[in-house]
Amino acid sequence: MEAKQAYLDTIFIARQPKSKWPDRFVIITASNPYSSGRRIDDGRNHSRLRKTLSRLGVWKHPVTGASRDWRHREKGYAVDGLDLQEALAMGRDFQQNAIFKVEGDRVYVVDCGDGETREVGKFRQRLFKPSDEPKYSIYVVRLDNKVLKVKRFLKANPGYRKGKPCFYVGMTGLTPDERFANHKAGHRCCSLVRDYGLHLARRRFASIPLLSRAAAELKEREYAEQLRSSGYGVWQH
Repeated sequence: MEAKQAYLDTIFIARQPKSKWPDRFVIITASNPYSSGRRIDDGRNHSRLRKTLSRLGVWKHPVTGASRDWRHREKGYAVDGLDLQEALAMGRDFQQNAIFKVEGDRVYVVDCGDGETREVGKFRQRLFKPSDEPKYSIYVVRLDNKVLKVKRFLKANPGYRKGKPCFYVGMTGLTPDERFANHKAGHRCCSLVRDYGLHLARRRFASIPLLSRAAAELKEREYAEQLRSSGYGVWQH
């Protein structure tokens, strides 16, 4: 099987089942028939897949297959209670090039046409929670050095070196431009940015990729401390 790279690189997004994951199961989607790029019928096809699995009385759990950058996604189900041939027949019925088989902690791509199987890695390493989505940006705002007159800012920067720029470091699920505009407009703002923010210091964060919420919260703190330890005046909360 000339397995498409998209199948080989697929990650899985799912909440933890009420019980543990079965030792063996398959993952089937009804989206994007034959990888044609036609997505208009995805909702109807997914509903038909759900109803088909419900009629069969098998265990099913929602799983979304996604590209590694999370941009391309296809809803599907992890299914326990079908043998491999039944699962492949279902994949063909929903016009899929392949399905996934999981045994233990190993993931395999199985061609719906000839059944050729290719191991692609560990399931746990490809499994992510919805909250793991990398959609948060770190952003940095250049503050007017008049902010040094604010007691709480000065107290937060005991190692400030005279003449160094001052910054605000934050994280957002919006674009940095949108978040900065909200600060300046007084919407869910930091008053220091509202009153002293000059502009986005883009070079300070341009190389930082999108992160999950937890990773962004950590990066925000670490980056603020990195700047502060270099003598800059920094506010972060």
